[in-house]
Amino acid sequence: MAPKAIEGKYCDLTDKRGVKLYYEVQGPLRREYQGDKEEVLFLLMGSMKVTSSESRLAAGLDSLKLLQSATVQQLRRLCVLAYDHRNTGRSTIKDEPCSMEDYADDAAMLLESVFPQRPPVFVLGVSFGAMVAQHLALRHPQLVKRLVLCCGPSGGEGGMSYPIHEWYEPSVSMESRVTRKIFQANKSRDADWKERCKSEWEMVYTLLMRDEKVGLEEPLRQQGIHRQLEARRAHDAWSKLPELQMDVLVCGSPEDDITPDGVIIMRPTALQRRGYQQEAFESHFESKFERLKAPSHFKRPAREESANGHSSLWRVIGGADKGGIIVRTGPGLTDEQAKERLSTGSLVEELEKSGDRIRYRLQQGKGPREGWVTLRLAGGKELLVKA
Repeated sequence: MAPKAIEGKYCDLTDKRGVKLYYEVQGPLRREYQGDKEEVLFLLMGSMKVTSSESRLAAGLDSLKLLQSATVQQLRRLCVLAYDHRNTGRSTIKDEPCSMEDYADDAAMLLESVFPQRPPVFVLGVSFGAMVAQHLALRHPQLVKRLVLCCGPSGGEGGMSYPIHEWYEPSVSMESRVTRKIFQANKSRDADWKERCKSEWEMVYTLLMRDEKVGLEEPLRQQGIHRQLEARRAHDAWSKLPELQMDVLVCGSPEDDITPDGVIIMRPTALQRRGYQQEAFESHFESKFERLKAPSHFKRPAREESANGHSSLWRVIGGADKGGIIVRTGPGLTDEQAKERLSTGSLVEELEKSGDRIRYRLQQGKGPREGWVTLRLAGGKELLVKA
């Protein structure tokens, strides 16, 4: 039986974000992973364009082209959410300044609107999407369970990818821009390759030329491209990357000359400053024309054992109507109350337990880094549950 066509929808965030975002949802394709066992993958793709008849999800997954059959099987277990960033595809285009923080906040509000009870989720960002994903994980850590960054630089001292805004200067023709993209995307492509692999050259050139023409006559389309490129130029997450609280997988390709290996390698350096440990990762990814070899896998530092000999994680589910739950400096209910509340959705590590109260350390979310909270109210209402 042929798979059902993916139907896109619009998430109207006009009141809070000033945009409508086009999105698609698919899966999980395997019945045993549907319902309560369903996991969500939030896919943040790059700046590629799609026609009105194309599926954003199909185009995104096809461009990622996960090579190993085992990885493809894993995708069938997931409910995948993909969307068009503002100023791209079928989402709102506005000729006004916007920042990487705006793109991250758009993504956060979309995720919370489409799956209000599901976060934290797996997040995978590619190219420009990987830049957005960094800001998303830093600004909204409670939404991200694990993070995968493919071909996306950290910016700042960690280095930046090729200044592709130069391709969109008035002096650069569409044909020249496409040719530069083809060679820049893969170091193995040169004049000899173009001559030897004429059919591949023609296929890639035709596809990219088609993409360049999408929406060419639409009002504000070119302005939207330039607004996105402005935000990209200002991308800098380098100094804040050590604040990430979740596991991170970093992928890059030695053949990629848009985001070179040297830039990709700089980001793990920032993560290692926080104590993350690098691990070997045997599998690899392949995009439509590139192979992503030997990605770097970082796991957050091992947790300290709690006073009772074990380490437990708890998810805050109470206090949604009050901005979170009360935190105190000691185990008693009369001990000093912290200025901030521990936000709903936060993930905490249990360090010590006294009756129905625990001393915690914040792993994901917002609120005091450490303190004492109540697990359940006198009437039995749970404020935290085992994660």
